[in-house]
Amino acid sequence: MTNNKEKDIIKDIISTGSEISGGIGSAIIGGLLAGPAGWILGGASGPIVTKIFNSIGTEIKERFLSHREGVRIGAAYTFAIHKIRQNESNGQSLRDDDFFKDVKDNRPASEEVLEGIILSSQREFEELKIKFLGNLYANVCFNKEVSKEHANQLTKTANHLSFRQYCILQLMNEKYIEGQELKFKLRGLDKLEIREIDIIAEFRDLQQRGLIYIPATYDGGNNSDPIQLEKLSITKGGRFFCDMLSLEEIEKDTLDHLNSKTYIKA
Repeated sequence: MTNNKEKDIIKDIISTGSEISGGIGSAIIGGLLAGPAGWILGGASGPIVTKIFNSIGTEIKERFLSHREGVRIGAAYTFAIHKIRQNESNGQSLRDDDFFKDVKDNRPASEEVLEGIILSSQREFEELKIKFLGNLYANVCFNKEVSKEHANQLTKTANHLSFRQYCILQLMNEKYIEGQELKFKLRGLDKLEIREIDIIAEFRDLQQRGLIYIPATYDGGNNSDPIQLEKLSITKGGRFFCDMLSLEEIEKDTLDHLNSKTYIKA
């Protein structure tokens, strides 16, 4: 395949995702047109990363996608490439293990992981999550402590969690790092209405996935407090999940709005 065709495949996918990714895609496309042989990155890492995105991109172009699926995939591509460039600009180096190497009778782990993230993005109706799915792939490319299997598990977890759970985790991560106060009000389970139970379910789901810790509490009466907010904590796995998805990039206004809500009235 010629270099021009490689440029066109990646450029077309990124252009399609602009409804979600906005101006980030335009900047990447400009770099593709100006860079050496259409490389996504410069230096020695350029052909490695470009080969991966081009290989998966070729498969994507051969699939039948709805318009919105194409937009989501294009956005995931864009955010992943953007984060890879950011990491490189911040002095990080691509992992130097077997992640990018061809395997006999199988493709590189880097391609398998990227396809998993692309497929997750294709089906993702909560489109605010797509940026962070792209971040996940980029960050895996720079962390050789994350095996292919671990990367696939992180992708599966990221796929199953809601965007609000992303926000909850990041708020708890900030609480862990900076000692900030969480302001959710989660009292009086006996007085809940159906529409108010969902936030409790999201906390319990995070607990079951090993991302947060909720101490068991019960006073023996009707006023049992199922979740005491001041005693909640994020686990090591939860903090790692936040780091790998770069959840610190969630907009502050979004976090502040969530953290100021009273979900359950006493």
